[in-house]
Amino acid sequence: MGKILDWLQERVKLWTKPATSVLIIGALSDLTRSHADLVVENALLRQQLIVLNRQVKRPQLTNLDRLRLVLLSHFTKFWKQALHIVQPDTLLRWHREFFNSIGGDR
Repeated sequence: MGKILDWLQERVKLWTKPATSVLIIGALSDLTRSHADLVVENALLRQQLIVLNRQVKRPQLTNLDRLRLVLLSHFTKFWKQALHIVQPDTLLRWHREFFNSIGGDR
């Protein structure tokens, strides 16, 4: 059974590994983006890594984590590309909830 699981794990790694051409195209597209966009995307990715490094099966985001992701997403138009552990619709819902809570329902 252990050999089958090892084999399956290796297959998943291969299936999810980005193709070299995708990495090259991604790097080239980054050349056209502003420094500010790249810095904010990096911050979004780092925040998600902080959550993942808590080493639990399903990371629980705190309200502070959610707030950071919402605020960081405001500073780049490429925020959807930088999200990996949160769905864009979820981030938009948090955004609405956050601003409704500070501004009241209109």
